[in-house]
Amino acid sequence: MRPVRLIRSSGFRIAATFTSIFLLAAAIAGTAAYSIVSEELTKRHERALDEDYAVILSSFSKGGLSDLKETIDAHASAFRSRDGIYLLRDQNGGKIAGNISSAPTSISGNFVDATSLGIDADYGYFIKRGELGGHSVIVGRSAEDVSEIEEIFKDGSMWAAIVLIAISLAGAIMLSQRMNRRIEVIKGALESVSDGKFDTRIPMTGQGDDIDTLSELMNSTINRLGSSVESIRQISNDISHDLKTPLNRLRINLEEALEGQAAGKSVAGEIEEAYDESIRIIGTFDALLRIAQIESQARRARFAELNIVEVMADITDFYQASFEDADMELGVNLPVAVPSIHGDRELLTQLIANLLENAMRHCPSNARVTCAIAFKDNAVVLSVSDNGEGIPAEQRDNVLRRLYRLEKSRTTPGSGLGLSMVKAISDLHGATLSLEDNEPGLVVVIRFPVGPIDGAGSGLS
Repeated sequence: MRPVRLIRSSGFRIAATFTSIFLLAAAIAGTAAYSIVSEELTKRHERALDEDYAVILSSFSKGGLSDLKETIDAHASAFRSRDGIYLLRDQNGGKIAGNISSAPTSISGNFVDATSLGIDADYGYFIKRGELGGHSVIVGRSAEDVSEIEEIFKDGSMWAAIVLIAISLAGAIMLSQRMNRRIEVIKGALESVSDGKFDTRIPMTGQGDDIDTLSELMNSTINRLGSSVESIRQISNDISHDLKTPLNRLRINLEEALEGQAAGKSVAGEIEEAYDESIRIIGTFDALLRIAQIESQARRARFAELNIVEVMADITDFYQASFEDADMELGVNLPVAVPSIHGDRELLTQLIANLLENAMRHCPSNARVTCAIAFKDNAVVLSVSDNGEGIPAEQRDNVLRRLYRLEKSRTTPGSGLGLSMVKAISDLHGATLSLEDNEPGLVVVIRFPVGPIDGAGSGLS
């Protein structure tokens, strides 16, 4: 990987950011620790200076200048390495006793450099100065230990920073390379999808991290996108094939009407046939539009709690006469009560009506159609069964497609949109739709979840 690209990668920047934050935190913590240690050492030196000065003051109070001089010489001799300094000067600034020869005539504060005391060292001294009987007394303690700690802190901080930065850079490079490898895989997969390969899936590492979560979401999106594209392709093909015949019939009817009109014949029959054909074509397009509107889930705003048993009872009462006219029997098996479901009453009415219309159209005379509702496995189960010819197992997925018909000749009435509408309404309600063998015949089973619907339905099982 090129250095510029590496530096711009998210992994490198994240690692660099956390390294900077850690370095700042370490610097703050180290400075605080150093301040505490330095302050404690300073207080110790100040207490020691106060004690020494108190002893010197006591000796002067008891024995005058001679005892003061002896006390200072005794203290000075006890610090051969000049960790402690003492100086007694007369009124003219001349040395009377002590282990240093010079000191600043005016001392501001309680700390001075060693060079100002005539000592060749790179550290300073804590100083306490006073006047006793017209004589100047200076007592000091070396701050070498404080300087050493400061030097150790600086050196340690520098090396720690170097090691931390080196480790962090190595970690940043490894992290960015690892992330970039996974991003390259995702990029390659998305490029394949953009080329129309909707069976492409982004591999998962199984670590359950955020990239895996994102990959899973993208795989789901790719799957839905592929399904949508395939659905659009299938709809386009179906429309081009299934509407070609009625449009040709419409054209033929109009041509016959024109020819009849030119010959002076009555063309009322041809015009009526053309009108009926146009109504069927418009009905097909209206059904397609209605399915698209249902699939957009805009109708969910109209959802409310409802009793599906009441909906089933109303629609079966309405269709009883139609079934009797068709020499068919419509049976109803409804429980006294089941839990309410969340849905659109108008759409559920259309769902049941489509199933009943489908059974009437495709079942022979004397067939029996049974509508039932039950509560099972925490779901309200609606079923419509018949004892007709049924649907072959290999065709049950196909009949849910728009405009798909088992009868390839298209000679019987119908548009092939009834079951497509049923599936769209079921999906909108989060229900599971399945087509099963009734031995003989077909049974359509729709399982509605109880309670509010959070997402799209699972569709066909």
